[in-house]
Amino acid sequence: MKPYNLATSILSAALLVWALPSMASGPAAAKPASRPDLPALPIEPTGRVNTLPKNYPESWMFVDEASFFAMASGKMILLDVAETHAPKRIKAIADKNFLGNFTQAVEREEFYIMESFHARGTRGPRTDVLAIYDKTTFKITKEIVWQDTNRLQALPERYAMSISKDEKFLYVANFDPAASITVVDLDKKEIVATIGTPGCVLTYPTGQHSITSICSNGGLLTTVLDDSGHKQSQQRIEPFFDTDKTPVFERPTIIDGMAYIPSFEGMMHVFDFNGEVAKYVDSWDMVLPAEKSEHWRPSGLGLADRDDQGLLYIIAHANGADGTQTHGGSHVWVYDVKQKKRIKNFKLPTWGISIAATRGKEPLLVVTKDDLSLDILSAKDGSLVQNINGFGNTTPLLVHKAH
Repeated sequence: MKPYNLATSILSAALLVWALPSMASGPAAAKPASRPDLPALPIEPTGRVNTLPKNYPESWMFVDEASFFAMASGKMILLDVAETHAPKRIKAIADKNFLGNFTQAVEREEFYIMESFHARGTRGPRTDVLAIYDKTTFKITKEIVWQDTNRLQALPERYAMSISKDEKFLYVANFDPAASITVVDLDKKEIVATIGTPGCVLTYPTGQHSITSICSNGGLLTTVLDDSGHKQSQQRIEPFFDTDKTPVFERPTIIDGMAYIPSFEGMMHVFDFNGEVAKYVDSWDMVLPAEKSEHWRPSGLGLADRDDQGLLYIIAHANGADGTQTHGGSHVWVYDVKQKKRIKNFKLPTWGISIAATRGKEPLLVVTKDDLSLDILSAKDGSLVQNINGFGNTTPLLVHKAH
């Protein structure tokens, strides 16, 4: 019966296909009469492609939409955080697959996204690709495929990638599980070298052509390059914290070449990154004596940023304990780092997990809230300017100044 039924089904389908033309030619298929009395349809608007300015306005920010619950859908969203009319806020969007890494140049008019793809969508062989974008058109001008290692794949980090001071080299952190740094010549748009950094990760730009990484023993490692981008030397800096007893955030804020690295309990460690090799300067306590009994401490994912005046903004919370270092906080502490002094302390409208400051003399603060929308605040007093939501945000975990 099965062969007979199959043949019958095929025959029936063939007859139906044969009959369709004759059925369509009947009276029911007649074309409707024209109606010249009706007004002409309006011309439909067509899409247009705009070119962005070479120098972005100060209020434009890159929002790192990690898309943590659908990682193949990550984005870098260029957003005007001062715009009050929602349809005008989004300026451009670039894809950023599987927790891609991001950084941008200033003089080169480029930005860079390091992302991953799997042959079968979310599985299969993995390929890591560096995409180089034109910042005015958001078009990819070059793709470089990783060959010998896998790039660092983690929650958004400001220094998973970085650029040398003269913007000649791009540094990309790898982890597979051995740690290394890949150096890309941005003039030639090609990989120069992959350099091992045993036990040390991330790419803090140091000097003209050197990179400093943070290490598992509580110290740092500086890798010095020659003018062609190859390793010239490496130097380890003595441990400055105990990884078990006094851990630090791996997310420094760099101001005028000085790196400010806070500990989980609020001790600020300062390094000089202006020279060829990182140099430890000193440390100072961020927490006031009256706050220690309430266990105030810094906390968050993108927990700190700087403004163009050199002030440092950092999220903090009370009742801190082991494990609360990523929870975010209720307040923002503002420091004059040269004086090692807190100059402002304001309460956030709601709980914040990440913070960034816009460029300019009168910066705005962009705070990722606990509901994963963005609060835009005055940097003067922390007052709420507006809340931004509905721009494709599901997990906007980090925000960058747009240059």
